[in-house]
Amino acid sequence: VGTAYIAMRLEYCDMVKRMHQATLDRWAYTDGTVFYLDRTADEHEHSQRAALGPMVWRQTDGGDALYADCVGPSKYKKAQGRPVRVWGMLSEGKLSIEVLEQGEVMNNELYSTLVDEKFPEWLDGCEYLVQDFEACLRSEEALEAFERVGVQLVPDYPRCSQDFNAIENAWDLLRKRLAETMPRALEARDGFIIRLHEAVVFINRYRKNRLEELSRNQKVRCKECEDLEGARTSW
Repeated sequence: VGTAYIAMRLEYCDMVKRMHQATLDRWAYTDGTVFYLDRTADEHEHSQRAALGPMVWRQTDGGDALYADCVGPSKYKKAQGRPVRVWGMLSEGKLSIEVLEQGEVMNNELYSTLVDEKFPEWLDGCEYLVQDFEACLRSEEALEAFERVGVQLVPDYPRCSQDFNAIENAWDLLRKRLAETMPRALEARDGFIIRLHEAVVFINRYRKNRLEELSRNQKVRCKECEDLEGARTSW
């Protein structure tokens, strides 16, 4: 986090700590993410090895690897392949998603349409929204759509603060489930989307306690932020 945003973040933390938990429980969190589909057998082999975990590498057939095989794949691999763009919301301990059409990228019109068509169901009674600062997310069309569906942005939300947006942690749970269920063969877009929706169902059912915790632990996040900045100051 750049030093220009630290004071803003700390002011936000102070505001959150003074709020009643009942108010914080009415917050929802929205953001997008991108998954990349492998294009070749070599890329798929790379993904399979990455899915085995960051510490110990084995061959994808389950056999022991030689020493040379234990060199893990590059983390930059995540930005290679065919993109599948997804938008989602975490509210009341539930993750909801919408897969964008192939070739679509988020813009003013698409986001305002998404708000109108999906947010009333996704919000599940939540009245406040945490989101980032891309221009299309705070356009005039988006703000008008928020008013139509009865939600407002959390005031004074600081820039460069993905750590306060709880859906980022939900995306991590989803990626872990996708790694656990990665197929042996190369996967087409349609098959991946089916597996993606199944993974969402899985974490909503079997990781529900964690999702509920993420939806309500704003004060914990703020304390961690304050502790970190306090530690930096002491250096």
